[in-house]
Amino acid sequence: MNDLENETNAILRQKTDVGAFVRGENAYAIIKCIFKDNQLRPKYVYDVKLSINILDSELVSPIYHYQVTVESLLKDAIQKHIQDLIDKQVQQLTEELVDQGKSELSGSEIMFERIKRIDSYTDDDKEDEKSRRYTILAKKFLDKIEGLRAEIDIEEYDPLNIRENIKHIIDSENIRNRGYNTAINALTSILDTSKLGYQVCDNMKNARVCQIREYEEMDRTILPDERYAIRLAYYDQNQLREEKREFDRQMEGFTKEILRAWDVVHAHYESKKRFRSLKDFDDLCSRLMSKEWRRGKKEEEADPNSVLWNELGELYNEGSFVEKNNRTYEDRILNLKGKLKYLREILQNMHGYQNPIERVILDERLSFLDRKFNEFTYKINPHHIQPGLILDVDVTTIKRKQYMLKGMANVLNEFLYGISKGFADAAFAQFKRRRSTVRSDISQSFGEEEIKEDIFETAYKTAASAAESEVKGSINLSSRPKPKGKASGLKEL
Repeated sequence: MNDLENETNAILRQKTDVGAFVRGENAYAIIKCIFKDNQLRPKYVYDVKLSINILDSELVSPIYHYQVTVESLLKDAIQKHIQDLIDKQVQQLTEELVDQGKSELSGSEIMFERIKRIDSYTDDDKEDEKSRRYTILAKKFLDKIEGLRAEIDIEEYDPLNIRENIKHIIDSENIRNRGYNTAINALTSILDTSKLGYQVCDNMKNARVCQIREYEEMDRTILPDERYAIRLAYYDQNQLREEKREFDRQMEGFTKEILRAWDVVHAHYESKKRFRSLKDFDDLCSRLMSKEWRRGKKEEEADPNSVLWNELGELYNEGSFVEKNNRTYEDRILNLKGKLKYLREILQNMHGYQNPIERVILDERLSFLDRKFNEFTYKINPHHIQPGLILDVDVTTIKRKQYMLKGMANVLNEFLYGISKGFADAAFAQFKRRRSTVRSDISQSFGEEEIKEDIFETAYKTAASAAESEVKGSINLSSRPKPKGKASGLKEL
């Protein structure tokens, strides 16, 4: 039924591009989606690349790396309970305002109310055992598991230690692997029900990476025109930091190599000129202008702080604060691709249909740089990935049939619906239903609903009362009332 619905919606929308691949409510998660012609069969076949980023805050079941510490898992669980308690208090406040006939809290007011209540549940004092941050779990337990990860050496393992017992409880809850296993099971089960089989499933659990391919063969010249490949990976902040650093190094490497090719082609161009011949603007400047003018021009070009100029320009918009911290390299990529195109035009104008050995060598180098640079820019820019789950899909489909494209669209939408909570706009979230529409008396219930306290609320109230009971020897500093005058002896009837 769901397949029929998706097919009908695709036909009604007449979408054969990104809109048919991912539904509108899931479009926010797209990092990159490119439709391009296949290199071997550009007239009949599409190559589609789609990358989706599901943030940590959007995952239904949180995902952790295998080597994350037990202390981090426990602190995340405590933080979740604290946020639940704060949300519960804010919800009760909102209901009280509605009962009093007042307007509900707006989105910003709810945010401020949540922030104000944080101090009641935790603080930044890590050394004091009586700190509010240790209300749910005592400091001595957190000290025992400091630095403990997924594995313990056999020589140090003692099943009677507090550390080993805490780890056993955490492992029995399967907090470390639950989120990742849920995502893998959801993806593979949807592929099975969608009749999209796969010959390769390389699940590297400890690295949180899973590669699924329809065919084991990797040679594009042998593979059919309808195929897919999926890579599902989880990235944290540390991994993304290394990915960004490596991406920047590769971009600098391509820039240097293309500039070297630029210098070599221009040196070849200058070597083929006849003595005192007029071929371009530089030749005319050398013939007409004085030596002082030419000397000043060379000095300006040699100065690295001067504006560099050539036929394409060297001006990159990379000095702004946003670009420094979120590299897009858009201007540089366009500039470098324009350089490669310009160098090909120079060789064509120089040699025409002749192919001397110099042109063959330069053409091969330019073709190699062009192919590798296109492959590099086809990848995802890690500067625009946020910590979370990355779903990288490569689909090859026939333009007229698009069988694999439609099938993969159903898989992706079902997968996103299953593991992601989706995007919630605060501007729409603040228009909630009035409490009168969800009251218990609508369901013909006359008994008062019993509101139960959970153990965490009880723990915080007990800690607060204990702190108050420690105050002893209190003195009443309020002023005494004045002594009354003598009574007149008359009594009021």
